[in-house]
Amino acid sequence: MDTKSRIMEEAFKLFLKKGFADVSLSEIMKAADITTGGFYYHFDSKDTLLVKVIEKYIFDYFSSVINQIRNCTGTPKEKLKTMILSLIGETHLSKNSEKIDYRALHLLLMEGVQKYEIISQHYTEFYYNLLNLITDVVDEGKAKGCIRKDVDSTEIATVIQTTMVGTVLMGIAMPEIPLEERINSSIEQLWDYISK
Repeated sequence: MDTKSRIMEEAFKLFLKKGFADVSLSEIMKAADITTGGFYYHFDSKDTLLVKVIEKYIFDYFSSVINQIRNCTGTPKEKLKTMILSLIGETHLSKNSEKIDYRALHLLLMEGVQKYEIISQHYTEFYYNLLNLITDVVDEGKAKGCIRKDVDSTEIATVIQTTMVGTVLMGIAMPEIPLEERINSSIEQLWDYISK
């Protein structure tokens, strides 16, 4: 791995553990095993590094989740379950590195949304894209006759999205209850309401 990538990866690991604001530049340099000059050869400042880390790890995460959801196959019910699982799916720093704890990633995102406009904009865009994808799945279910035609697609998509996000947040706040159990229960309850 090249030095710039190593700096970014080590910084991201520290951000996951401590949050964006609580990581010092000296901690990043120590973790990446570089000198001050080595750091400034690749980045102008900690803020420049932060933006690059956000672009590489956070925005790529958003893109990969949307792509997973777009490419999922199956019945509309299976697609809805896949959407929730995609929000908490396996995320890795790089192809050969360890898995990132989805709880730590989502907590970091919450901090980032509050503190950094660039993360907030991408986060908002992600959830609008997700809402559109859910609406498409509801419309598909209505066209196939497995979802009631009398439900408003956008309204029910909003309820589904709220349930999905709530399920993820509950998994973060209460990890002792198996997430798979929550997901299955949520989907079954929603499906009972919208199906024929």
